[in-house]
Amino acid sequence: MRWIVVILLLNLLQNIKCEQSYVVSNEKLEPFEGDSETLVIFDGLKTVGRERALNGSFKFLGEMNNDDFKVSVELYSSPNGDGDFKRMVMDVPQTSICECFKKFYVQFVQPSLKQGETTNFPIVDEDTCPIPEGDYYIKNVLFNTEDWPQQVPRGIVKAIVTFFSGGKNVGGLIVVVKIEDRQS
Repeated sequence: MRWIVVILLLNLLQNIKCEQSYVVSNEKLEPFEGDSETLVIFDGLKTVGRERALNGSFKFLGEMNNDDFKVSVELYSSPNGDGDFKRMVMDVPQTSICECFKKFYVQFVQPSLKQGETTNFPIVDEDTCPIPEGDYYIKNVLFNTEDWPQQVPRGIVKAIVTFFSGGKNVGGLIVVVKIEDRQS
């Protein structure tokens, strides 16, 4: 009998989704151009409304294949939210675009999107490469942090996402979010 109770409790615990201990809000999106040419254009994205949802459009001006395109992500934290940013150790060095999208986009961004409803960007899976050229939109997107790590720095976090082609910067986006403890 004791085993049945233990098995039932374990089964129940497995099905309970734990709520994150923090809340993430979008603070700012800042696109930047490439050094000599710009192949990724994020100037149509912005935050909207009281909830600071992501909204707008972006473009990839060429098919982004694994041979030529790379992405890097530099992460900075301002624990006090005062703009005094310190570089974090969790950077993503220049990584092939398909590998980067499969590892990081799939975990941190894709769960927040619904194909055909909040975006027309293709679902990224093991077979998604190259990343197709196109005009894409996102509509009223808030980050779903359910699969994010439990331990994230509080305060303001800035991510500088830079795209490269042939070793040259071809544009990118600075994303600034506020991470606060969830109020009980």
